[in-house]
Amino acid sequence: MKYSHILFDLDGTLIDSKETICRSFEYALNKMQVPNSKITDVNALIGPPMLTTLQEVFGFTLDEAQKGYQYYLEEYVDNGQMFHAKLYDGVQETVHKLSQLGCFLAVATTKNEINARKIVKKQDLDIETQHVYGTYNDGTRSDKKRIITDLLDDYNITNRSEVLMVGDRHFDIIGAHEVGIDSVGVLYGCGSAKELQDAGPTYLISSINELLTII
Repeated sequence: MKYSHILFDLDGTLIDSKETICRSFEYALNKMQVPNSKITDVNALIGPPMLTTLQEVFGFTLDEAQKGYQYYLEEYVDNGQMFHAKLYDGVQETVHKLSQLGCFLAVATTKNEINARKIVKKQDLDIETQHVYGTYNDGTRSDKKRIITDLLDDYNITNRSEVLMVGDRHFDIIGAHEVGIDSVGVLYGCGSAKELQDAGPTYLISSINELLTII
């Protein structure tokens, strides 16, 4: 087995959360009294840190973005939108098989860590809750490189040639490059084939099941 440690992104890789994120953004934009708050391309909003998206896509100041993020969480967390996301086809079986093979399985996401852990637990995946790393409640540790680095350091994973990052956006691939690990771009998520190819993943796959042929 070439890769004994598999790190997954969450949104767009393990779970299809497009509708839940779209509804939460629209809720927040309505609360912020943004005209024409209908989201037409949610894919572009999934992947970057939330505060970054609210500033760069919608033009909010940092203070406004923080307020908008609280509104987002009101719908996404308090109203339970986050639990409506579905696993992509083959995820449950593939993760279970990797667990049976003895792989160290973890999640590295820019989603809030507490919420990410709740989602993974709810989905009943064979990934231990403490192996789910994400952004802190105050919005810090939102960089994919740092999230991956902290995870590897905390578990004393020093042989990076055995580690594989699996994600659907260029952020995942670039983060993997920056920490010196191989990567897999999944073509079924939120990122385009061109976006992933330009980022330079080690592998590209069309379905999560193909991961079993790589490791």
